[in-house]
Amino acid sequence: MSERMAHWVLAVILILFVCLGLAYAFTTPTLEAPDEIHHYDYIRSLANTGGPPGIKEGEKSFSNHAPLYYAIGALGSFWVGENDLDAWRARYNPFFGYRFGDVGRDNKNIYLHPDDDRFGASDTWLGVRVVRALSVLMGAVTVWATFRVGREVFPEQPEMAVGAAGLAAFIPEFLFISGAVNDDNGAALFGALALWAMVRILRQGFNARRCLGLGLALGLGLLSKLTVIALLPTAGLVVILAAWRNRSWREMVLWGLVIFGVAALIGMPWFVRQVLLHGDPIGLSQEQEGFGEPERAPSLADLWPDLYWLRTSFWGRLGANQIPLSRWIYVALDIVTLVALGGLVRWIVLRRGSIRSPIVRPGAHAEVSNLRSPSAVRTLQLTVLAVAFLFTFGPMVVRRFLRPMPNFGRYLFPVLPAIVLLLFTGLRAWLTRRCPPRLALSVTAAMLMLGVAALVFFLAPAYSRPPIYDIASAPQPEHRLNWVYLEGEHPLARLLGYDLAQDEVEPGETLRVVLYWEALADTDVNYVLFAQLFGRQAATVGQRDTYTGLGHYPPSFWKPGQVIVDEVFIPVAPDAFGPSKLRLDVGLYRRESGERLDVADAAGNPVGAATIGWLKLAAMKELPAPEAATDYRFGDGIALVGYDLEEDGQELRLILHWASLAPVDRDYTVFVHLVGPDGALAQADGPPAGGDYPTSLWEYGEIVFDERSIPTQDLPAGTYHLRLGMYLLETGVRLPALDTSGERLPDDVVELVEVERP
Repeated sequence: MSERMAHWVLAVILILFVCLGLAYAFTTPTLEAPDEIHHYDYIRSLANTGGPPGIKEGEKSFSNHAPLYYAIGALGSFWVGENDLDAWRARYNPFFGYRFGDVGRDNKNIYLHPDDDRFGASDTWLGVRVVRALSVLMGAVTVWATFRVGREVFPEQPEMAVGAAGLAAFIPEFLFISGAVNDDNGAALFGALALWAMVRILRQGFNARRCLGLGLALGLGLLSKLTVIALLPTAGLVVILAAWRNRSWREMVLWGLVIFGVAALIGMPWFVRQVLLHGDPIGLSQEQEGFGEPERAPSLADLWPDLYWLRTSFWGRLGANQIPLSRWIYVALDIVTLVALGGLVRWIVLRRGSIRSPIVRPGAHAEVSNLRSPSAVRTLQLTVLAVAFLFTFGPMVVRRFLRPMPNFGRYLFPVLPAIVLLLFTGLRAWLTRRCPPRLALSVTAAMLMLGVAALVFFLAPAYSRPPIYDIASAPQPEHRLNWVYLEGEHPLARLLGYDLAQDEVEPGETLRVVLYWEALADTDVNYVLFAQLFGRQAATVGQRDTYTGLGHYPPSFWKPGQVIVDEVFIPVAPDAFGPSKLRLDVGLYRRESGERLDVADAAGNPVGAATIGWLKLAAMKELPAPEAATDYRFGDGIALVGYDLEEDGQELRLILHWASLAPVDRDYTVFVHLVGPDGALAQADGPPAGGDYPTSLWEYGEIVFDERSIPTQDLPAGTYHLRLGMYLLETGVRLPALDTSGERLPDDVVELVEVERP
């Protein structure tokens, strides 16, 4: 690839990056990026008072954060008003973060976004977008600096710089943060410029312009975010290597003073301020107060899940890290990363002797001359880039032991050029010839597709509202209700009906219920939707509480005449006991008091219960075998295959194991009698499973556990016979009972076991 072609491709990458970054910026709702409300509050404080925000009791504060990024944001947005900034904290979604790591839209929003969260109505909307646009421009400069780093390391291969820039530009997380109000953008920008200055010094040597530029980038980076501090020892290593190559320790002292002196002049006043105000130059004590103390001391075992979080959030965990990509995408990126690391190892092995190769200029010391060869310089540059990554990554591991929060991949963005160039170098190392342009273009195209896919298929849907129709065009529910929910005495909403994604659900699964709400009146109250599942003995086996629209469209947003097609996902407890009928209850309540709204049916009559329908809970996949096996048949469809029996002195606890051999169209009742010499002395009659799973619902092949308790504390000593059978409650007619040979038992009674009472 020619130099001219490389610059044309870079221009295309930058244009696409700016367009895509702005698309991320305008797609992400207001204040939905990580800590965006605090970042923007800092900017407004600088614009209004000229200083950082104050510390408020019980509230998170970013006053300890370095100010440069916020100052840039304030200069760009000082002219924006503040007509609704204070309202946003009251719009917090209390159900945010449900199933944090799941793909989807279920309560992915930190805040509730009303219709006036738009251009022309909300000053906060406008101000946030202005600063986000500035951040996108900063991200574009970061991509450009990444290209410059690649040109310095591979001056004879422009395609290497193109590949690194394309890889960096379209990482979904980098695109997202570049389209957000976040001080990581300043750290990424000045970190990239500092790395560019370092590799220039290693290739071209010291001069005033390069050293002043490096010092300036380091100082401005420190004024942007503390994550840049890891580049200080890296810069020190660069000074030592460059001076060693020239055999001039005087240069090391002189240019080291210039670089670190400039950085100190720029950054030191802020750190002095921190010491004077907080007694802490880096704000660690404030951060510790904000996050609190860990419940337990982290161990080395915590590092593996933390590494997973770091990897995935580097490539893309959008929003406030609660919008992941699909798992297979992370797996594919992990594979690419491993291939690249393997390529780096291969590259090192093939060039392990390059620095010591016998290329000696006349009159020069062999070791010094070798350090100036193109291959040796490149090796030093890549080594420094690797060290920059390690110096950034290492403190993150230590930091994990200081606060109860995982590290985020964006904390690595100050060394983003180092990461992407090393990865691309590793990929290129598997090619036996010079890097072909198509590798750079292919990597860029693949990352572009990933960046677009993350926006279209993950970010945008995560914040989407539910489908909304007018009454005439609304779809019809499968199960109709027409229940009216009353706010006081006035109709608020009508539940037209519901759909069930399935009629049967297994323990541990999630049930999707679709509710059809018709808004009848306006309200200022955000009522909470509850959806509950009740199994055997009315035990709660699933429950969800959320604002309607999965948190995106609460009742205060509803407009009369709208029909909202609202879905809710109810997780079923893994230990839910089945098979059983499941009762589905749905309703609305006030979050503050828990008071439920009254409900009336289509005729205006009060609805006492919240039950809207029934479905089935399947049995667990692995059921324990009975302690005592049997083989009795009742009619053509039911078998007793075993039982468990235990006595504690007060009662007999009997668990019958029924098997369904064929569908049964009637609901039978089970009788269990403990019979002594004088007849029936104790009994436990009733439908199977206490009526929670009648025989008419049994399906072929099912095993139904039927637990019964027979009181025995008042029985005299003696030998008792435990007998059972089945009958129709309406007629008293017993179901024919057959033994193992198919013979019908007398009176259709099974003599189960003898019980001795001492």
